[in-house]
Parts: sequence; C-alpha cells; structure tokens
Amino acid sequence: MSEIKSLADQLKSRIQEEKGLLEKSQASRGAEKIGVKKTESKETAVNAKGLASFLSSLRDFNMDGQEKILIRIDNRTMSKLRQLKAASNIDMTRVIVFSLHQFLKSHPWLNEYISQTLKKMTHELD
Repeated sequence: MSEIKSLADQLKSRIQEEKGLLEKSQASRGAEKIGVKKTESKETAVNAKGLASFLSSLRDFNMDGQEKILIRIDNRTMSKLRQLKAASNIDMTRVIVFSLHQFLKSHPWLNEYISQTLKKMTHELD
C-alpha cells in the first residue's frame, strides 16, 4: 500500500511540475506578447507620423481649379472617400485631384506620351 501511495504521490508531483512548467512557459509567452505589443506600438507611432504628414500634405494641397466634371466611382472607393471625409474632414474632390497630381508626378513619362499622341493626332488631321 505504501508503494501505491508513493506512486500516486509521484504522479501528483509530476503533474504539478508539468503544470508549473506550463505556467512558466505561459508567463514567458505573456512576456513575449508584451514585447510584441511594444514593437507594434512603435510601428503604429511611426505610421501615425506618416499619416499626419500625409494628411497635412492633403490639406495644404492648392486646389485652385474651377472646372467641374462628373466621374464614376465604384462603391468601395466611394465608401473609403466618405470615411476619410468623416475621419479627417478632407473634401473628396481634394483627395481625387491630389491623387491624380501625385500619379502624374510619379509617372512623368505619361505627360510626354500624352503630348506626343496629341501631336500625332494633329499631324494626321492636317
């Protein structure tokens, strides 16, 4: 009987040790998660700075045109524009014109292509 009790005691102690190891590993995982959260908060802070810079450049964009056009926009894009308007109080038209200017600035060859195509068209008409 004493051997059976000691065997039971041994099993209990092993189970408690395993639980203790599991608790320690969970605690270390918790510490790792805290480390991950710190990293994520740093990334969020960097993104917040970039976002503030981007929104500032949108607000400062000089939009002096008086022309109006009707454009078609898909539902998803329109939804995002409305959300941006609600979140940052930046007009949808300003976002669209700013985006077009940035697109043309990042693809300078497009202006040249348009000019060349128009020249060819005028030569064909002559």
